[in-house]
Amino acid sequence: MLDLDRLPAPDILAALPIFPLPNVVFLPNMVLPLNVFEPRYLDLIDHVLDGGMHLGVPLLRPDPTLLDPSDLALPVHDPGDERPAIEAVLGIGRLIAHQRLPDGRRFVRLEGLGRVRVQEELATAEGGFRRVAVEALPEQQPGDTHALEVLKAQVERMAETFDEDDRQMILTVLEIEDPRVTIYAIASLVPSVEIMRAARRRRSLGGAMPHLRLQQRCLSAEDADIRVELLSERAQSLIDVLGESGSFPVSSLN
Repeated sequence: MLDLDRLPAPDILAALPIFPLPNVVFLPNMVLPLNVFEPRYLDLIDHVLDGGMHLGVPLLRPDPTLLDPSDLALPVHDPGDERPAIEAVLGIGRLIAHQRLPDGRRFVRLEGLGRVRVQEELATAEGGFRRVAVEALPEQQPGDTHALEVLKAQVERMAETFDEDDRQMILTVLEIEDPRVTIYAIASLVPSVEIMRAARRRRSLGGAMPHLRLQQRCLSAEDADIRVELLSERAQSLIDVLGESGSFPVSSLN
């Protein structure tokens, strides 16, 4: 947990309802909007509203044939039945907004509190949604402050390739006071830069959505220094690609 005073009660961690998604890694301090319409997940939201407001959002594990060795090494939870496998380390959040729509859907927002690791899966709830027993994972400050400063400099470098509005949006992550949150914000940002650049060039990133795999590796990492190393390596590769493509303004090359 980012803040221990926001650690969910033991009974919540012992039977945490989950909302698995194929295309989201729920990072700490992230605000995640969800448009809920399936009956089992409508029941899940009612359960969350009645029972502590906490919800886990794991990433569904892709087909193993699409993953590289570093991804296959990540811990995975496989219930061993018809329920799909999920990444064993996931984000836990608290419901901060809930709206009932006229057509029966719910629009909710979750605030990411931290990370948890699945210990076991419980029987499916009466409403049809999944529940898991989890343990909360610590969020320690980074030890290598120089490596973090290098990563922040790389983010500034990437920001040079965007227009003023996008540049300022990117640079705001460097103003976050808590280094742990800064690192997770960069974990969200660096893949987004890749996606934006690929979209502008009408290129496919291919594979099992590599931006999600990077974020999941960051989420599963044992400490903040490992996250910084992962992100710095990816950021430098992206900077090299941007340089080769002539994306940097001429003034920044002088």
